[in-house]
Amino acid sequence: MTFDDLTRMALIRGAIAFAVVLVVGSTAVFTSSRLRGGSDGQRSGTPVSPTSVQQPATGTPEAWLAWVPGGLPDGFGASITAIPAIANTTTATADIAWLTGSSDARGRPVDQPVDPYMIPIDTTGVDPGFASFLPQPERRLVAGLNPHQGILSESAAKLRHLGVGSTLTFSTGVDVTIVGTLPDVLMGSYELLVDRATADGIGVTHERYVLFQVRPYAHVTALQLAQRFVPYLPIDVRYPVVEVRAPGETKYLRANDREAPPIVLKERFGEFDAHPDLTKAGAITIDPSWVQTHIASEDLPVLHTVTCDTAVLDLLRRAMNQLESAGHASDVSNAGTCYDPVVDPTDPDGPLTAKAFGAAIELNRGTNVPGTTPEQPKTLIATMFRWGFGWAGRDAYPQGALFRYRALSVVRD
Repeated sequence: MTFDDLTRMALIRGAIAFAVVLVVGSTAVFTSSRLRGGSDGQRSGTPVSPTSVQQPATGTPEAWLAWVPGGLPDGFGASITAIPAIANTTTATADIAWLTGSSDARGRPVDQPVDPYMIPIDTTGVDPGFASFLPQPERRLVAGLNPHQGILSESAAKLRHLGVGSTLTFSTGVDVTIVGTLPDVLMGSYELLVDRATADGIGVTHERYVLFQVRPYAHVTALQLAQRFVPYLPIDVRYPVVEVRAPGETKYLRANDREAPPIVLKERFGEFDAHPDLTKAGAITIDPSWVQTHIASEDLPVLHTVTCDTAVLDLLRRAMNQLESAGHASDVSNAGTCYDPVVDPTDPDGPLTAKAFGAAIELNRGTNVPGTTPEQPKTLIATMFRWGFGWAGRDAYPQGALFRYRALSVVRD
């Protein structure tokens, strides 16, 4: 069977996965002091008008998912196999790899960012065991992956206008040849999947998530497993919490599944070229032409002057007008940053988030310090959700001030 055959079959299987998967249970997270449940809900169909709530789906119904905000501690994935209920595990890395150019199967240039600018690519690096969590024939495609070969998600292939035989060149000088595409749901919505050795070579080094299976005789819930996993975290871990998803609880098997994946943000708000800002850790400099087109400052009701993506400004205006007309303007005492161009591998939300696209905002930061018990009015949370923003106050590591463009991912807010 050729890679083209595999790709066509992947398209068919991806569509079936979306149609038939059974959604069960709810999100589970655990900390040493309390349990937290929930998520930031479903995505709106466009940046300017939210759509009705949809159910998430998963194309890998046998897989469970676990992750830790900010990245997994070394050896965490292997350590949880000491729990009798855990059968098969595989740990994956995920980071932003910086694309400096691409060419199609005939060698013709496609992506050509102008130095020093590059394109941030959301990339995951997997071990051979990752393939066992996929259905056939996609399993064969991943199992046969060689060094310097990669698989694009269908959304990334469409965005890049690239397919089988194309080549991606990264800032480290490594070339990756594309040997197939997979439905987003089978890729965890990462843009590019490579083996761990290739991932290391393009700067994708942080372990982010574990896929695992539970033994048939073990009748456990995601909540129970989250609780059992916490003792396997080192005492000095920055965010001592674990999030666990049972099969069917999340659309994308990826770390930070409440945060809209970068490919979704690119599709909604436009992809940018950027480069790391060497004067400030984690900061990036985005192509000024993208900023001029997409980012603006505006004086909004309740919020005063904020700087966001232009479509997000429209959503915020509608949300604040609704609060004012309902007599709840006092629900907001202050507004913080909306546009924050950062690629930070230690961010509890992931290395590239809605903040870099001007699609998230902090409200009432003074009474909602990250990591503490959130104190937001229910009316504010509901209004922001209606206009396209999920609340981060129910994350494993709560960020009660943060409202971000929401993604169709976990089951409920």
